Amino acid sequence: MKIGVLCIGDELLKGAVINTNLAYMGQKLLELGIIPELSLEVPDRPEDVVRGLDYVMSRADFIITSGGLGPTADDLTKPSIAEHLGYPLELCEEAAEAIKARWMNLKRGTLPFHFLNQAYVPKGCEVLMNGFGTAPGIYIATKEQDRFPGRKIVMLPGPPSELHPMFDNQVLPIIIRNMDVKIYSKLFHVSGVPESKVEEAMQPVIESTPELSVAYCAAPEFVKLFLSSHCEESVTSASAKVRGIFADSLLSDDSRTVAEEVVHLLGRAGHKLAMAESCTGGLISSLITDVPGASGVYLGSVISYANEVKAGTLGVKEETLRQYGAVSGQCAAEMLNGVCEKLGSDCGISVTGVAGPGGGTLEKPVGLVYIGVRYLERVQIIENHFRGSREQIRARTAAVALNTLRRFILGLR
Repeated sequence: MKIGVLCIGDELLKGAVINTNLAYMGQKLLELGIIPELSLEVPDRPEDVVRGLDYVMSRADFIITSGGLGPTADDLTKPSIAEHLGYPLELCEEAAEAIKARWMNLKRGTLPFHFLNQAYVPKGCEVLMNGFGTAPGIYIATKEQDRFPGRKIVMLPGPPSELHPMFDNQVLPIIIRNMDVKIYSKLFHVSGVPESKVEEAMQPVIESTPELSVAYCAAPEFVKLFLSSHCEESVTSASAKVRGIFADSLLSDDSRTVAEEVVHLLGRAGHKLAMAESCTGGLISSLITDVPGASGVYLGSVISYANEVKAGTLGVKEETLRQYGAVSGQCAAEMLNGVCEKLGSDCGISVTGVAGPGGGTLEKPVGLVYIGVRYLERVQIIENHFRGSREQIRARTAAVALNTLRRFILGLR
């Protein structure tokens, strides 16, 4: 199966909106061992939509479109594609009732008549009901007499809050149903190991399993390692080897982020976490509280951006700040002790550094970050020299801090 993606919307081409939908769908497809043949972004003009559709259909047999299904005047994807393929639009009563019900549940008053335009769908299509918005998705196949016969087309609404769950719950099953052969796959999250090292360690596995496809996706907190093959035994065998190679660095199968792993581990161990953040400004706390159930293990954080807060709230000594500075191992250690004592925690994280782009010196350059981690009686202060933008430095700081705490909880060095 060859999959093509057609993303529709002026806002994408203007740079007003980042195309997170493409990234999301690409990652989900990769978990099935599928890499799209191409992706194309086009404006909201009917002629561009159908020209883009023809281009994608010439190179793929399963096409996914995003955007242009809403109620406004520039939402022209559905009527443009339906007319181009020769499918008249007809009212879907189920979709119409769902739109009315959602409108009433939100108590918006009288339903504008044009909102029901979303309930008109190409005749003979499969309607993909939208439980997170008003515009239903559409699944349709081209006819044998068409220019591109046998193509499968899925149209999805553009808002990520609607597209993501619809893609997971409705589109992925359709894709699996239409796959030529079954693909077996396995996803691993390798934390604390650079992508180049992961790839190097995987070479013997790849060489010994020629039927295996391996893909990597690097992020600050881990490397996603995808295994896929038409042979189930190949994936099973390679998975066992991966667990042996990266044993201490693998997240558990039920964790999708390092923060989620930390929350699960702390919950099982019965310990509480506190944080003192300076250059990350609450980023690590945000990652922890993104995890459902974090309230059971997370006490809180002190965002000690200013020296006055480091000294006044966390108890960092004025002498420490004068002699060593706020960006120092000594300050990180006192921040860690202070927040654990202040909040009554038996484990904690502290962070202080220079995230840039300004503020660096020869002695303390941009990217110098001290991270303090405590788990029960075990304490470590880590000096780091990160590269990259301000955003990258902050993300890498959070990744190292959380992964270090993860390893402490597991009793790893």
